[in-house]
Amino acid sequence: MFELYGVGAVALCIALVEVAKKVGSPSRFSPILALIIGVVLGVCAYGMTAQGVVLGLAAGASAVGVYSGTKNVVLKEEE
Repeated sequence: MFELYGVGAVALCIALVEVAKKVGSPSRFSPILALIIGVVLGVCAYGMTAQGVVLGLAAGASAVGVYSGTKNVVLKEEE
């Protein structure tokens, strides 16, 4: 059985979104893509259950938070 824990799922979401951006996906769709990837990972790990969807959404939302937090810090330092 494949177990996917929170921190690993968030890191995997971030990595996959970065790959998608390098391939040509517009950056403005990164948060939506992170949520979709998170749900897919959650469903793959826990099955098509409420737990899989909710944990996937949590992983995707955490990945989005990492993006916005990093962006805010970088923008504040540049000013």
